[in-house]
Amino acid sequence: MAIDLYRIENSKIVVDFGDHPGQTKAWNSCARFVFVIAGTQSGKTSFGPWWLWREIGNCGNGDYLAITANYDLFKLKMLPEMERVFLGLFHWSFAKSDRVFESPDKISHPGMPIKSAKRIILRSANAEGGLESSSANAAWLDECGHPDFKLDSWEAINRRLSLSQGRALGTTTPYNLGWLKTEVFDKWKVGDIDFDVIQFNHEPIISERRILSYER
Repeated sequence: MAIDLYRIENSKIVVDFGDHPGQTKAWNSCARFVFVIAGTQSGKTSFGPWWLWREIGNCGNGDYLAITANYDLFKLKMLPEMERVFLGLFHWSFAKSDRVFESPDKISHPGMPIKSAKRIILRSANAEGGLESSSANAAWLDECGHPDFKLDSWEAINRRLSLSQGRALGTTTPYNLGWLKTEVFDKWKVGDIDFDVIQFNHEPIISERRILSYER
């Protein structure tokens, strides 16, 4: 059963992570790239839509990305959480064929059709060419440590964010020590201020002892 991460206060929706220190730390992080690495059923995927919702509030009109490793994870994990927040609470629409959420507020330009002011484009990282398009203001990457989520996808997302210098949230169970270690964890470990890694478990999921055991 999903746990609500909000409460209604004076007729307004207020984000509330209760006593979950991991979600709170990720929410408060000012790093450009925030990665939450934790075990299963730890509140990673339910956190993602709320982080993206805040980025939309901060960045305004434009496109946003919600990317997961493959279609099965998209259908079973990411999409239900996105629907709970953006359809159920904020009354966005969802175009199933395009896999795009659209905000209820509209914009228009002379000679151009009216369109939604904000869009969230949902894609699978293992879909060929699905990430190569226009720029985006922010991105949520769910299960980005999965083998189907390749380095090429991470690099493509960075290209989409380069113009806006947008932020990215990664949420994942640890699967292997691929690009997530070399491109994220190692940079955070040496003090790169663009990166923040947050781990929920009592023993860090990526630790020196685990790294040695993988490399043997």
